[in-house]
Amino acid sequence: MHAVPRSTPRALPLWAAFLLSALSGALMACSFIPVDWSGCVWIAFLPLLTALWYGPRREGKRGALAYFLYGWTCGVVFFGISLWWINEVSTLGYIPLILFYGGLFPGIWGLVMGTRFRPARLPLPDAQLPPAERRRAWKEWATRDMAPSAAAALAGASLWVCLEWLRGWLIPGFNWNNLGVALYGNPLAQWAEYFGVTALAFIPAVFSIWLWRVCRRAGTMVMHEGRRSVPWDFFMLVAVLLGMFVIGVQWTARYAPLSDVSTGNGAFTIPVMTVQLNLSQKEKWDAANRENIYRELLETTEQGMLELQEKALERSAREGTETSLEMPAWVIWPESSFPISTFYRDSTGERFPGQDNVNFLSTEEEYVQAIRDRVCDFILLTGTDDIYLSDEGRVARAYNCLTVFEGDYSTAVPFAKAVLVPFGEYIPMRETFPFLEKAFEASAGTAMGMNYTPGTSSDPVPVPIRPGSSVKVGVIPLVCFEDVVGSWVRRFVRPEPQVLVNVTNDGWFNRSWANEQHWRNAAFRCMELRRSMVRAANTGVSVALAPNGAVIADLRDASGSPFTRGVMTATLPAGCTEVTLYAMLGDWAVPACFLLFLALLVRRILASGRGAVREGVHNGVYRPERGATPR
Repeated sequence: MHAVPRSTPRALPLWAAFLLSALSGALMACSFIPVDWSGCVWIAFLPLLTALWYGPRREGKRGALAYFLYGWTCGVVFFGISLWWINEVSTLGYIPLILFYGGLFPGIWGLVMGTRFRPARLPLPDAQLPPAERRRAWKEWATRDMAPSAAAALAGASLWVCLEWLRGWLIPGFNWNNLGVALYGNPLAQWAEYFGVTALAFIPAVFSIWLWRVCRRAGTMVMHEGRRSVPWDFFMLVAVLLGMFVIGVQWTARYAPLSDVSTGNGAFTIPVMTVQLNLSQKEKWDAANRENIYRELLETTEQGMLELQEKALERSAREGTETSLEMPAWVIWPESSFPISTFYRDSTGERFPGQDNVNFLSTEEEYVQAIRDRVCDFILLTGTDDIYLSDEGRVARAYNCLTVFEGDYSTAVPFAKAVLVPFGEYIPMRETFPFLEKAFEASAGTAMGMNYTPGTSSDPVPVPIRPGSSVKVGVIPLVCFEDVVGSWVRRFVRPEPQVLVNVTNDGWFNRSWANEQHWRNAAFRCMELRRSMVRAANTGVSVALAPNGAVIADLRDASGSPFTRGVMTATLPAGCTEVTLYAMLGDWAVPACFLLFLALLVRRILASGRGAVREGVHNGVYRPERGATPR
């Protein structure tokens, strides 16, 4: 038996490894808005894996630190680019969040994949063997590489899913832009109804890792043998993904806006209108601007309705036929639309009289009710702030609500936001650590004021499908960024007609791409739960989405920008009553991924504990010695 050579490439210089890691982070960022090249997600891991796996292993603590820093670099670049808009709120908060939290989880991934799932440096078949024996040896060599390639790809994808879930669990809402979101518009995204968007990251991750291993295998064979074998293992993966793609296409059609499933055979459709004033934060919270805001809400609502009637008349005259027009049954205003809170007595729940908000919805005043009388009747859904005062006049509780008004203020049905924004709606442990409040004031330029109180209910709000109708649909009420927290939203699902209604401000982020990213992340609630969604935003994006996540209508100006004033009208399907697997079990796929990763990791550790692999060519055929296990 001849000596068995090894393929031993040189180690990458540290600068090259960090550059490759940064390239992976940039590719991940390019998969999301504002670049939105979703195809990048399929190759995003390749540069990072080259940094982790190319050349000799880096040993000891320094090696482990290097692998962690490669992943950390990827994470910092990824989140540093895609979440740049955090600067619009707080640069002081952006820097530590990206450097410490954004880079942490990709760093852990790099550490584990670099130390535990590196490709084994297997000995190569002898070049001096006769041609037939050499081809047989290389075929055996390639076949033996398939199982470790599958194990590394499955383990890496599973670990990435678990770390992304952990990122969003530790800071609710920070699962923003996980890799599954990059699949929006791809039929594979429809599988979110089974696995949830967090687990969808498994798909591009397993593809990318497996592709790297297959390219390494093919490159080694071409370099030493001048030919390569057929990568049947990778072809099987592609075949599975193609099958999922075809099924996803069918689901896209099944839950389309006008499908029988989405509309309940046409029985459950709701004409809605959202109003967007596009106010800056300075305009919105300026006390001197309160009367203007009330007036602009009314004028924009009325003008939008009158324009609908005018367009219907023009269409009828142009076509020479009668044109039916269904006016909006629901009018939706954004989060905190009223520029002042509504006050209640905490001990009795009694509303204090003479407040602007109460007068604004009074049947005796020429405000909201006047539009209902002059143009058409409608149900108002809007964001409100409700504050309960003690008998001494101090704030006892404060809620950020989505409130439904079928008539005047006495008909109010408020629903309090449950998932609050840290350092936006409350300061954690502000009494224990006063410096946090001072840090917020220094960063935001203003005091936080009171902490909001989280709501606790997960019951949908029954709202008539039309004013005065006895037929009701369940509104899943979502305020601000709650529409990106799938683990919370799924608790509202019932086997009945439902729609998701999100009221949000998003003005904090000015004209950044946070607004576009927000609705893109929120669209996955539609696919996870198979419910339509309508979003009313202060600064965009106001959008209506079907149960398949497709855009029914959105509000943009002539250039396509969502930062505009006006109304959006849409017919929202509300007939889907199915309860998806995700709605029932939530992120069940995450613990499944953890168990798969744990099993593969234990197998890898046990294999390493049995010593180095002793493999070679025996009688012209490549195979391990008895008792050896490939790594």
